[in-house]
Amino acid sequence: MPLRFFRKENSSVAQRERAEKIERAVVDGFRQLSVLFKKAADVIETKRLERNGYDKQEKFLERTTPKDPR
Repeated sequence: MPLRFFRKENSSVAQRERAEKIERAVVDGFRQLSVLFKKAADVIETKRLERNGYDKQEKFLERTTPKDPR
């Protein structure tokens, strides 16, 4: 089914349906981007915590290496 977002429609019902399809596509795109951004943020945060001496724990974060006493 080809996407015909820019086709000229004469009836107001067809114009509303076209606008609704475009809005739905934009909303779905934002939702997919939010999932992608959440996963990227989780990966970055996990790497940051691992560099600071925290490993993945089941219930809470626990430092696995002693902190530098400086």
